[in-house]
Amino acid sequence: MEDYRSGYMKKCRCCGAPAEPGAEFCTYCGSRLADPKPPLVVRRMPMFLIAVLTLGFFMASMFTAEAEMEIALIVSCVPGVVLLFLIYRLDRIEPEPLGLLLKLFFGGAIISTISAALIESVLEGIITVLFGWHPILYCFAAAFIMAAATEELCKYAVLKAVTWRHPAFNYRFDGVVYSTTVAIGFEIFENFLYLIDSTADTAFTRAAFPGHCIFGIYMGYYYGQAKTLELRGDLAGAKAMRRKGIITAILIHGWYDFICFLAGVMESEIITALLGLGLVAAMVVLNVTAYKNIKKYAYEDEPV
Repeated sequence: MEDYRSGYMKKCRCCGAPAEPGAEFCTYCGSRLADPKPPLVVRRMPMFLIAVLTLGFFMASMFTAEAEMEIALIVSCVPGVVLLFLIYRLDRIEPEPLGLLLKLFFGGAIISTISAALIESVLEGIITVLFGWHPILYCFAAAFIMAAATEELCKYAVLKAVTWRHPAFNYRFDGVVYSTTVAIGFEIFENFLYLIDSTADTAFTRAAFPGHCIFGIYMGYYYGQAKTLELRGDLAGAKAMRRKGIITAILIHGWYDFICFLAGVMESEIITALLGLGLVAAMVVLNVTAYKNIKKYAYEDEPV
């Protein structure tokens, strides 16, 4: 059918079939149809607001040490929950079963978190013996091995066990939905554990960057690609794609934690300040990039 807004017949970008007037998805293959782009200001406004909120939460962490911890705990969970809701809303072709999402959420909150805590308690002693003599090496090992690798692998274990053979896993973007659901469960429970012995400023700092959800977006993207490859008979490619998702999440997680840990052991106030600025910049960039990518991944969604 002719699209009078652009003066040409709108066709599906995947199968080439003509689109019905006003249709959002192709009636032949189910792929999302391209729409005219909104004005630049409209497209950039959400990213601007994300950047402002990130900086706002970080600044609030400097002045709220005496705030009520109940409020602080809620605040620390809000950004991740909002991001998860956005991701769920973007999954409009075939929304996922609520029961499956609840299983993933509580699997991330209970199984992944407790498993990671137990493994990290063992690794902490080993890393202390091996690298305790050098603060920077210790921070590096603690960030990439004890924290990032352990936590991402524990989340991945729940993700794969629950969803890989599930019949609802039939679109690529489903991988992002599943992975971020596990991650948010993990993050909320981890925030609760952190805040038991912390002050409210810690809560606002964690609110500025819903890290596990961000890491989960990238793991989930490659996880969805892996499902497609397996169904096409490329088992080696599927394994490689799953590994790519895990490694990507570990690298982003590890570098973020490394900067955090390093800022805590530096004796130079100048270096500590520079690391702090770098951390804030990383928060803003990763938050905005995550928003852009989930929009892109949702737009490119198609059956596995």
